[in-house]
Amino acid sequence: MKRIVFLSLTCMLCLLTACVPTPEEEVIVNKADQTEMVKTAKGETVESQSDIDLRMQYHIPETITADLASPDGVTHVTVDAPILVPDKPLPIVRTYSAEFDQPTVTALWNALVGDAVLYNQWEDEETKADIEKDIKLYTEMLEQIQSGVLDEPSAMYSTDELENMIEELKARYPSAPDGYEKEIETGILHRQYIPLGDDKRAAARMGISARTEGEPWINFHVENDTDNTETLIYRESDGWSSIGVSRSAHMYYNRNSPGSGCLFMPLTETWFEEYIVTENDPLPEAASGILSVSPKDAFEQVGQFLSETGYNQTLAISRATVISNRETPDAPDPEYAYRFELVRQVNGSPCARNTGYSGSKLGDDHMTAPYWAYEHCELYLDDTGIFSFDWFSPLTVGETVVESAKLMDFSEIMNIAERMLPLMETQSYDPNVTKSVTRTIDRVELGLWRIVEQNELGKGLLVPVYCFYGTDDHVRVFQDGFTAQTYYRYTPLIINAVNGSVIDPTKGY
Repeated sequence: MKRIVFLSLTCMLCLLTACVPTPEEEVIVNKADQTEMVKTAKGETVESQSDIDLRMQYHIPETITADLASPDGVTHVTVDAPILVPDKPLPIVRTYSAEFDQPTVTALWNALVGDAVLYNQWEDEETKADIEKDIKLYTEMLEQIQSGVLDEPSAMYSTDELENMIEELKARYPSAPDGYEKEIETGILHRQYIPLGDDKRAAARMGISARTEGEPWINFHVENDTDNTETLIYRESDGWSSIGVSRSAHMYYNRNSPGSGCLFMPLTETWFEEYIVTENDPLPEAASGILSVSPKDAFEQVGQFLSETGYNQTLAISRATVISNRETPDAPDPEYAYRFELVRQVNGSPCARNTGYSGSKLGDDHMTAPYWAYEHCELYLDDTGIFSFDWFSPLTVGETVVESAKLMDFSEIMNIAERMLPLMETQSYDPNVTKSVTRTIDRVELGLWRIVEQNELGKGLLVPVYCFYGTDDHVRVFQDGFTAQTYYRYTPLIINAVNGSVIDPTKGY
């Protein structure tokens, strides 16, 4: 059992930009075309590799250590990490974005919601109260322009636009319903219309938005991808918004529970406490007397849940931790819960655990570029059982391109890592104010990672990679003397294990 206590700004669902300065030797190859990479992976002896031991075949040690520094002396890297290696060769397979179909939703609903009564929370038609609220808002904006408080050229809407919008709302008001009777949900997907500015039915998706009316509080939510084929940009009262073209279906379940406060701790900027556990470990001493379920029982509960839903061959436990809801080390009355990070298995081979990246954008425009989220799945449980399950951007696995990929020797991978680890920059890096970056690599994992195939939205390859996990302690000093210290917990380096190219997750390859 490993104990970790640190200050953290976990960017699990934040997009960190990995800037890759050019090292002395070229590392990044032509990654837009994966043809050569696939050819390299096939090698000449693909059939004979089906039973190889990866650690022995590619000389992968159990652990690695290193002390590295950037040429300018700003970034210092300490590597002291075990290397996790699958027990079978890794394939290359085609993969596609997926949505949550009805059988999947039904299985999850039955396992998580059971007999609890949940009500529909999605109202896709405007009520009289909605219209009254909009009329009030637009009338106030019109009065501000007319009184000179607001300058019309700089206003969001012109006088004519506001007058027309108010008249249209008044015309719709008589036929609008007063409200809705609460509808009991049964776990069946239905069309949900997405409001877009003044047009109430500009886009739609298949989904569920349901929760209980009283105790115990339960929330079950599914949102598949919207049906718009191009980015929809619209004005709101507080600025511009957009509904982009994306592949990012999302399903989550939450229930009130003593350990619920632990849900938000990985996202905190303050003290964060977690203990890595395996099913054979004892309960961490700090949680004794507070959390009763043992690691063995917690693992069994997760295994039972995956079997019950039919995903025991698709999802596997990558990492399990016991975490606390304490915001400071001396906070009283702590609660503890288990956090299980789950990854997809492909033909028995695991995907790498995604830490720090939400997805890739196929373009530079932050509002209009198509977006494909990375798959992410985690589960929380305490003495009351599973109280949270979150699954983001599921995949469909297609044909196997290479059954047993030929990999680079680990010594070559490590040469690349030693050159690149001190050079990888986080989003907040600024040469004018960044004084130091202390980077610690505490885990290296060989697994599959999704890259975008030929820059196509929702179509990619799962390829073997080495993920270097760790933390950054980032110190910036500004001209006025203000010092900012930020802690990132993420994956600063991902190396393609076939050809040694450095993968930029924000671009998808």
